[in-house]
Amino acid sequence: MECGLRLDSAEPDPVEPGQPAAAPGPRRTWIWTALGGLVVAAAGAAVAIAVSGNGGSATLTMTTTIAPVTTTAPVAPQPTTPPAPATTAATTPSVPEPAQKPPKKQALILWPGRTAYTVVLASLPAPGGHAAALARAHQAVAKGLPQVGVLDSGGFASLNPGYYVVFSGVYKTLIQAETGARNARFAGFGSAYPRQIVP
Repeated sequence: MECGLRLDSAEPDPVEPGQPAAAPGPRRTWIWTALGGLVVAAAGAAVAIAVSGNGGSATLTMTTTIAPVTTTAPVAPQPTTPPAPATTAATTPSVPEPAQKPPKKQALILWPGRTAYTVVLASLPAPGGHAAALARAHQAVAKGLPQVGVLDSGGFASLNPGYYVVFSGVYKTLIQAETGARNARFAGFGSAYPRQIVP
């Protein structure tokens, strides 16, 4: 500091003749050593202050935060249902039903011209009674009574003249005519009765 000699000089000190050369002196090594000591001292002082501030006891706490690991379960692929094949309803070709013929209308009959028994369904006065007699005869046909017809009572000896007689059936015996009369009454002709017709 006073002689002006550089301590870190690369030049060695002069050696008197006859003496061994001294080892080269330290250059800057002592400076770094001194600085390291100062750092250690400062750190020790800081630790001492911290300990005294905490009541003489220092607690070193290591906190380890473990972030929760969220695992997402793999989503199972949803089974895809193939669309159901379109079902085509079996179509049965429509077969046209045979045209039903209207029931054949039973024609009214004429009296056969001989003596026989019959069932009298109605007796209507001759003036204006012909149309009503035909209507009653067609009703009897619709009810299914057999051999229905209309006769003019004036042409038969066994009948009183002046009437249109609606009859059903031509029977040989009275018993057959009585059976026919019962069937006629059951069919809705309550006043039906058996009668012999004589031309």
